[in-house]
Amino acid sequence: MENYKSIQFTDLEDKCMFMCKWMMLFILTTTGRVIAFTAKLNIADSTPYHSGVLKFADVIVNEGGAYSPDTGVFTCPVDGFYHFTVHMSVYGRAQCAIYKNGESVASLYHTSEPDKCSQVASVSSVLQLSEKDKVWVNLWGHGRHDIIATEDNDTVFVGTLNYLVLNCAIQINLPCLTNHGHDFSHPTGRVIAFTAKLSPSDSYPAHSGALRFADVMVNEGGAYSPDTGIFSCPLDGFYHLSAHVCVNARALCAIFRNGEKVVSLYHTTPPDNGSHVASVSSVLRLSKGDDVWVNLWGNGRHAVFLGLRPYGLGTK
Repeated sequence: MENYKSIQFTDLEDKCMFMCKWMMLFILTTTGRVIAFTAKLNIADSTPYHSGVLKFADVIVNEGGAYSPDTGVFTCPVDGFYHFTVHMSVYGRAQCAIYKNGESVASLYHTSEPDKCSQVASVSSVLQLSEKDKVWVNLWGHGRHDIIATEDNDTVFVGTLNYLVLNCAIQINLPCLTNHGHDFSHPTGRVIAFTAKLSPSDSYPAHSGALRFADVMVNEGGAYSPDTGIFSCPLDGFYHLSAHVCVNARALCAIFRNGEKVVSLYHTTPPDNGSHVASVSSVLRLSKGDDVWVNLWGNGRHAVFLGLRPYGLGTK
């Protein structure tokens, strides 16, 4: 990396911004302050009767150790802007909300009654957090919550740090910083991101296995193959992957990594109840050469598969 002392700055503001980025880059690379988690509801904790915090005990990723599977609470370790998402598998009625320090931020109320069937409902929010702030999924209302976890239905809580906030009141957009600090002048030089859609001609697929999303909108880094439907990791790091499925009748799919299921969804629509959208996502720690895809069983309709490696999640 170029020695900052040899760089000519046009004004004091440019120099201060460069130094702030350099300082945060040093912190990220030397302390490994990647903060990201994905946790699932344990099958044994399905259909909870209590109100209050919902514990997601099955942890897939917990980089930074800020999420506690024992309490279900995320405790902020560093000031910044965080993105949280909840995917609920519902068989009847679900009432929950993302809470910050005891206050409701974004809530969800979903029913699949009177025609009880399995469906997925999602809610998310970006939150500005200070160190030691607490975030969790809170259940509300009386009686049984028909929130489930099975081999085919996952209920998932996901959180990532998107931005850091410095004490000098300068907001640093982490996706603009390479974690190894090789290039300040070209921050997009290592962007890995893709969005691909199911082609209309591939609607209602009858096969099982990898679902091929042939219509590519973005494929920065070229790691996604529209010919196979597989994303092949080109660089060690933490990746956020999502699947959005348009359903007219029934959809069963999961995000797979190297042949193993990570998170799944099972969504059905009652007769003559139109088209629904179901979503599932996860942060994954991937190594170069790992393969990720949407795996299908049963019938589905249109779908969108989106993947992104934010620089805020960093590399290892």
